[in-house]
Amino acid sequence: MRPSRHRLVPLPWPLPEFLSAPSPALSAPRGRFAFLLTAGFVTGLLLGALMGWPWRGMVASGLLGSLLAWVALREIALRDALAVLRAMPCHALVVGPDRRPLWQAGSGLGFAAADTTGREEDRLRTAHGHLPPHAREAMVNAGLDAHLRADGTPQRVQDAQGRWFELRQFRLPGGSIVRFSAEITQARQREQSLASSEARLLALLEHAPVGLWKLDAEGRTRFANARLRRLFQGEVPPRFPGAALPQPTPTEGTETLLRLPDGTERPVLLGVVPWDPPGGAPQGRLLSVLDLGALRHAQARLDHLAEHDPLTGLANRATFQAALAAMAEDPRGGVVMLVDLDAFAQHNDRHGHAVGDALLREAAHRLRGALCPSDLVCRTRGDEFAVLAFEAGAHAAPALAGRVRAALRAPLRAEGREVPVTASIGLAVAPQHGGDPATLLRAAALAVIEAKEMGGDTVSLFTPALRERDERRARLREAFTAALEADEMELHLQPQRNLEEGSLAGVEALLRWNSRRLGRWVPPAEILSAAAELGLLARLDRQVLRRAVTLLAGWPGPAPCLAINISVATLQDQGFAGEVREALHAAGVAPERLEIEIPEDLAVRDLPAVHQTLTALREVGVALALDDFGSGHSGLPHVVRLPVQRLKLDRSIVAQLPEDPKAMAVLRATVALARGMGIEVVGEGVETEAQAASLRAAGCHVIQGWLVARPMPAEAFLASLPSPLLLPAPTPKARAGTGM
Repeated sequence: MRPSRHRLVPLPWPLPEFLSAPSPALSAPRGRFAFLLTAGFVTGLLLGALMGWPWRGMVASGLLGSLLAWVALREIALRDALAVLRAMPCHALVVGPDRRPLWQAGSGLGFAAADTTGREEDRLRTAHGHLPPHAREAMVNAGLDAHLRADGTPQRVQDAQGRWFELRQFRLPGGSIVRFSAEITQARQREQSLASSEARLLALLEHAPVGLWKLDAEGRTRFANARLRRLFQGEVPPRFPGAALPQPTPTEGTETLLRLPDGTERPVLLGVVPWDPPGGAPQGRLLSVLDLGALRHAQARLDHLAEHDPLTGLANRATFQAALAAMAEDPRGGVVMLVDLDAFAQHNDRHGHAVGDALLREAAHRLRGALCPSDLVCRTRGDEFAVLAFEAGAHAAPALAGRVRAALRAPLRAEGREVPVTASIGLAVAPQHGGDPATLLRAAALAVIEAKEMGGDTVSLFTPALRERDERRARLREAFTAALEADEMELHLQPQRNLEEGSLAGVEALLRWNSRRLGRWVPPAEILSAAAELGLLARLDRQVLRRAVTLLAGWPGPAPCLAINISVATLQDQGFAGEVREALHAAGVAPERLEIEIPEDLAVRDLPAVHQTLTALREVGVALALDDFGSGHSGLPHVVRLPVQRLKLDRSIVAQLPEDPKAMAVLRATVALARGMGIEVVGEGVETEAQAASLRAAGCHVIQGWLVARPMPAEAFLASLPSPLLLPAPTPKARAGTGM
């Protein structure tokens, strides 16, 4: 009875030879196969003879015996083939012409093997049901297309459990199709792992910091990474640019020149190792190409920066020091010139660093243009330049400085601005002014300091007197430091008289120093200069504050208002007002007994910072006075913006009264201005009755000076109370000891 088409049945036809395993029967030797057929034929003949058949019957019986033997052999072969199919690690499925499954076999998992019913389209749609709709339809169409072709083309698919299968389909006689599916999940994972490793390796090679170039045995390019492509300006040559393959190099590589497409040659560090492709083909080469061009450029740049200033391009301080040492050793000598731009810091602060840098570059350009090519121009620091004119003598120094000064005096244009610039120039001549580099440089530096103290825009030639003055200043600084530690500073008091009442209107405390180390009284200007150079002004101010408060605390009877001078540096300290409050509170002194005089060197740019401190001092209750009004430093901005209660008219104006009409005009204008703002005016440096009368006539009723009393130690002043104003006026000869 014939089986149903929809029931799985044994395969009734032979499989293709490349799909079936060899059967023991089919693989038997031809002699054995012929022997079995012959044996069947003979057996049939014998059976016919026994049955008494005629010879035709006997032949037919022999032929039937051979046929039965052949059928038995085929059955054995088919059984062995089916056993092989069932034992295969893959899965086999036979689908009929109507795309319905007929038969399956195999011991391995098959793609959608559990679904053995339904049409091929339904089975594929079910098998790919885990995919999104568009991907599912694509896989179904691909499966149907492979099913229609059935040419053995491999197809890889993934099921809902994430397992991977490889499918191959073959068309069988009669129109059916057999599909073999084998699980390749592990192989797929190995492939993916290998592909990932290869991708990482390729990315590593592609982004390597050196060029990598793989050549075959004929010198043809097989691989080139991004760095090599950049080196060749975008496209690597198809062949190595040489007659033969490069020979292997040592481990550290070899420096050589590589010709680029534009004809230029690039210095590179070339490393070459043999490359053996798979299959034993002739050797190729694997090249590592390190571009040395950028490295050489950077090295040259570093070498240049080691000897040159990066902003101006001039030689730097290290180069200057080496050249100065050579000049000091040369018996022919030369001229050392230091050029310091005047007011450069102010221009930098006002216009910004961009303008400051442009000024420095323009100044460097002008210096080079004003000097001979053999002269060395350097930028040693900030706004200071140095020039070494080799073999030039003292007679050539003034002309050299004159050219530099003239070149710099023209206004410089920077960032669209016209900025006036001048320079202070110091000159020293070798070997007259020093036989070693340090002495020569110090001599030129002292000459620059002298030029600046002369007001700038000046040329100064070193003289031995400058060194002597510098040594005196050094001794002064050493003595000042020791005196500050030993508390040698004193406060001398000078009274202020009210001309209307003839009474004491106040007292100013003036700093005095009788140096034991120097053996002399040091003028106040030298004290302040030493303190400023040493950065000790703030410490000195606090010592003065402490002494003044102590003096007020021990004053016999009602204490007058005591004025002290405080530097701008201290007034810029936002915590100074708090220190004053604490000092007054600790000593039990009323704040209105203390007056702080604002110095004459307060610049307009310092007003915002100082204004905060002065406002805080007014909140404490301390009185404020503007010192040396009209001297050229103090002016209307200070009066308008600062919370002062007194103006102290500068002694330079008082000294010209009453003869100078301009001085009288300034006096009257100052008094009118102060009166309108409710500010009291004090005349300083009053030495004659005529000066006092002029001040009184103009409306200034408080005076201070030697007409009233000379400054005296605090003990002497307190001992003269209650009549310190009755001291005789000093003679003009005594003015040499006037205080601050």
